[in-house]
Amino acid sequence: MSSKARSVVRETAKPEYTQYTPTNGKKPDGADFGVDGWLFALPGETLGGVRFPQAMYAAFQVSERGALFWRVREVGGERRQVGSDSTTRKGALALAVNAVAQQREKTAAAPETAAPATRDQGTRARGAAWRMAAEGGERSQVSATMDERLERMRAGQLAALPTVAEIRMAYPLAGGGATLRLMTAEGSTAERHMIPLTERGAAGRENDPAGIYLDAITDGANTEGLKIAAGWHLMRLGFNYARGAAWTPYTGSASSEAQWEEWAPMLPEGHRWPHTVRVAITATAEHLAYIDRAYGPAPELPDLPAGVSAHPSGPRSWQICYANRRFWQLSYWPRMGGDVWTLYADPARTKSLARAASPGELLATIPARDAEAQARAAARKGY
Repeated sequence: MSSKARSVVRETAKPEYTQYTPTNGKKPDGADFGVDGWLFALPGETLGGVRFPQAMYAAFQVSERGALFWRVREVGGERRQVGSDSTTRKGALALAVNAVAQQREKTAAAPETAAPATRDQGTRARGAAWRMAAEGGERSQVSATMDERLERMRAGQLAALPTVAEIRMAYPLAGGGATLRLMTAEGSTAERHMIPLTERGAAGRENDPAGIYLDAITDGANTEGLKIAAGWHLMRLGFNYARGAAWTPYTGSASSEAQWEEWAPMLPEGHRWPHTVRVAITATAEHLAYIDRAYGPAPELPDLPAGVSAHPSGPRSWQICYANRRFWQLSYWPRMGGDVWTLYADPARTKSLARAASPGELLATIPARDAEAQARAAARKGY
């Protein structure tokens, strides 16, 4: 096999996950795989005469200096981390798949560094490929401080912020609906930034009180109603129109324009053009502040009520204790539109007791919660 051999794991679009917890018996041994997470396998293959067996990996969350990340680690073998940390499981998986593919392809291109095709020796071959990849630049990420990694991630988020909003009409026979798309300067779009403007959305989801989702706002045409709908969504996502910017027609590729010319007679009279409009957008101060919170240190807790103590216990999480006899968990999650603090009754954070916009509201209830629990215990004894 030539040096251009391509690993099949690059075509692994969506592996099957198996969830593990501390109690379901599927968690890998040791403390290297978090409290809970997800197991998945990448297929085996032969490249350049080197056999790479199927390998199992675990995706789980880790906390470093109050920030929460997803990490992928090989189950078995040298149990090395694969790829880099990411703020999402999907992102960590993509980085891991790319790293595994690179390891295999580099080893196949230099077979003298690979071991014979046995499972144990194949593990050593993958270890050699990992070291080769590290020499190519990944080692700097391993040795980087947490502050540097957070700053890089923050810079990446800022660089990936959309700068253009687009309203694109569907072809008439597809229903004549319209979609709002938020794009970066390079034209890429995140899944959460593809928004149907003429659909009501999932049941229970908040809709604009003016009813902008009704099909009547378009009737197959690019009307002012669509721009009002788009503006409402932009506001909720933390974006605003750039100073002096306005929606303007956008001309696509020659083939797209030719197709629209063919479809034009099917559009309502007087609304055959434009089929696409764009406007420059900028992130609001609220959005930028959210990014700072999401990739910054965990906030400090306020003064604690008498008898209450707090100790960090995980990603933006604290163990709360009252009078050294009863325990709770307090967690913080930065969010657009208002951060959320949650008080849990158990260390695994499965039973939520209350949510608030600030930790002080929840901490102030601890003495009363303890008294209530004591009263219930006394009642049970009396019974």
